[in-house]
Amino acid sequence: MVLQGLVFVWRYALTNPFVDEWDFVEALYGEEPALPWLWQLHNEHRFPLPRVLYLTLFWITGDLRTGCYVSLFGVSMLSLGLMNFSRKIRGRASLADAVFPMLLLQCGQAENLYMGYQICFMFALVLACGQLVGMLTVTPQNHFRRGLQVGLMGIASLMCGAAGLAYGSVGLAWVGWLAFTGKLSPLQRLTLGPLALTVPVYIWLYRQGYRRPGHHPPSAGIFESIRVGLEAQAVAVGPAATGIWPFIGIVMLLLGIGTFLVITRNLLTDSENRLRWWGLMAMLAGSAGVSFGIGWGRSGFEDDMGFAWRYGWITLPALFTIWFACLMDRSSQKLERLLGAFAAAVVIMTPINIVSGFRDGEKRVLPVEKEWEQWVREGKSPLEITKKFYPDDDEVRKRIIAAMRLLKKNRYTYYEMLREGDSP
Repeated sequence: MVLQGLVFVWRYALTNPFVDEWDFVEALYGEEPALPWLWQLHNEHRFPLPRVLYLTLFWITGDLRTGCYVSLFGVSMLSLGLMNFSRKIRGRASLADAVFPMLLLQCGQAENLYMGYQICFMFALVLACGQLVGMLTVTPQNHFRRGLQVGLMGIASLMCGAAGLAYGSVGLAWVGWLAFTGKLSPLQRLTLGPLALTVPVYIWLYRQGYRRPGHHPPSAGIFESIRVGLEAQAVAVGPAATGIWPFIGIVMLLLGIGTFLVITRNLLTDSENRLRWWGLMAMLAGSAGVSFGIGWGRSGFEDDMGFAWRYGWITLPALFTIWFACLMDRSSQKLERLLGAFAAAVVIMTPINIVSGFRDGEKRVLPVEKEWEQWVREGKSPLEITKKFYPDDDEVRKRIIAAMRLLKKNRYTYYEMLREGDSP
């Protein structure tokens, strides 16, 4: 899976800025002050932590594709870590644990792999899973250490957009509960307790100057938001999910409800591991919040907006929460057989996902990238190029033309061949 990911990134990672990245060129070259830009809204999101890495990587390498390789490395290490963690919980290795690389690394996650700026979603995913693992490895002997680890990851998660805000909030709520009920000294309680209070403070800061994206239509309502949210949750298993909709949406909903019931039962009966079950409940709530948030924010757009492939990474923590809840429940072997069935389904879908990713790269991404580069190398003017690719939006063309001239000024890859002239 790492190899197919490397091939995909090598072939399709975008040299050219992609969609929103055109607005970041001034910040990348220091024409826009970095500090305000790090906190700037991006649609509904604030991404200060991923933007620090995005900016640093570009300053070091001068290549937008670096972020793609960093994202691939991040999810590769996450796959390895989750496979090992699953083996520890089960007490033995299992072929079923191959679901982690098959879900995380399949190139049906295309947009997350060919766009460097998607490190923002990689960060949110890795930190959410890190919090989950921390909460599931808590013991009476390490309450403070695990609380501190989850708390720090939760604070970092808050700074990774709306999805990170959801996952970080529930993780820090768990830390607050640990500070209240855990086996801790008074000093340790005073250390962990304030970590949970960072959530309301950060949300207050987040809302200062917040403006709803003007180009986003209003939500279509609760039920349509649930439908679109289930689409986003379904795409966590890859683009193959679109072919079995709405069946996959019903399955996801039933899995979520079933996991809630399993966790609730264990909270009432398994007092020894209650903190771990509270951690699973917290992450299940955070995952539901992310899916519904996508639905609420995107339900006013065209039909099936939830099937955008980029949502796959930030909705995967829900599946991992379900997975570990089934592994931890020792009351029945049926749940482990359910995991085997799920793994078999992922095996069947993985070739479809990989083919879909490469097909998207060959048919849609690469032709546009090559044609754009050809027009630049042939000495076309910025106005000619943007009229070709963005014929109906004068404002977008103006922003892209300004960015293209900045790329030429700084001799970014082939942009030194860009012809000047032709004001918009």
